[in-house]
Amino acid sequence: MFRIKSSFKDKIEIKAPLPVVRNFFSKLTNFTDMLPGVESIRRETAGVMRWTITTDTPVGNVRFSFPVRETSPNSHTIEWSPALNEDQNLLKYSLRLEEQNGHTVVDVSQQVELRRKRAWELHPGVGLMTETRLSNALQRRINDAIQSFLDRVKERLENIS
Repeated sequence: MFRIKSSFKDKIEIKAPLPVVRNFFSKLTNFTDMLPGVESIRRETAGVMRWTITTDTPVGNVRFSFPVRETSPNSHTIEWSPALNEDQNLLKYSLRLEEQNGHTVVDVSQQVELRRKRAWELHPGVGLMTETRLSNALQRRINDAIQSFLDRVKERLENIS
């Protein structure tokens, strides 16, 4: 099995009340508008949302589709996990929100895993590269995109509060 993995974890404090922050992150259009690489998010049957994400890799631009379902355990967590029966393009992200003195601390966690029987099934050029090299490249791109997104979200929410 050929696997490429990436994860991101960080905390950010936003000088805005928790309901404002939760409302912002609950609107999926904010991700397509502000998160680099998120091309589209569309609703499918049975509560599945399909995220289409593009990114540059060492072998060129690639596009992947991630079917996810909401798995939020409580009102202070926004969580999306791979759709049932998905075994190739796995995306899980979680935002845990905590109010502190009128501000909101957001604990962000995201994991991406791409699984294929053979490397070239991801992209014809991938067969020439190792899982580690591709995972490291993906990790850098995801980290940069999410950090840029969080910086933009913080700026936007702090300026409207």
